[in-house]
Amino acid sequence: MYKAVILFILFAPYCQAQSLKDCSSCSTEIIKPAQLIGSSIDEIRMLTNEIFAKNGHQFENPRIQEFFEQDPNYKSLGDNNKVTFNAIEKQNIKFFQETTKSLKATRQELTAQLEKFKCNVLGDELDMLKNSFNFSYEEGEQHYLKDVVSRLDLDDINYYKNTGLQKVLVDNGFVKIVYELRIENNQIHLTYNHMAHSEIIKDFDEFTDYHSENEFTYNWQFEFVNNKLKFVRFVVAG
Repeated sequence: MYKAVILFILFAPYCQAQSLKDCSSCSTEIIKPAQLIGSSIDEIRMLTNEIFAKNGHQFENPRIQEFFEQDPNYKSLGDNNKVTFNAIEKQNIKFFQETTKSLKATRQELTAQLEKFKCNVLGDELDMLKNSFNFSYEEGEQHYLKDVVSRLDLDDINYYKNTGLQKVLVDNGFVKIVYELRIENNQIHLTYNHMAHSEIIKDFDEFTDYHSENEFTYNWQFEFVNNKLKFVRFVVAG
């Protein structure tokens, strides 16, 4: 049962808002899959913590402990071995934990496919890019995409709720360039942003050849649906 439920949560449209805002009903109501649509790992973890807190759990994480201590109804039992849950709470905790586990696995699979895409780009494996990601180059973009993926550390993507980010800013004394990977739910953006003059350039005078009209952005957009990373479009601005 849990496998089907988790798949429903993972692949439901992200445009729907999260229905379950807190876990005030988690002791008396079995939580349904539709109530977690769009919820992040962080949000589901906090829902789980709410059940634990309601029953007097003492949290090792000081930030989480401080958060629940602000609730006048929270009271730690002082011994987590004394914490007990009713049957509905146990079922909801299991559901939350299984969902979190699957969301983590999906996130790991996305990272793995981004790593494969990076290797294919750097290795000029055009057939693999086409077959695996439905990706092909437009004229003039290959050098810039190689520059982006070579700069990014895909082992250092960090998330806040459903947004992941890895960004590198380079100032070479002439121009600032931002290399970015941004993940918003199932939308993935790789960006090369040739954005502005170096911080050491104070005036556009005879001492520099910088021209603001050289500023531009290349953006490669992907979707991650049904555990498959697919190229959507290439956008140029500037």
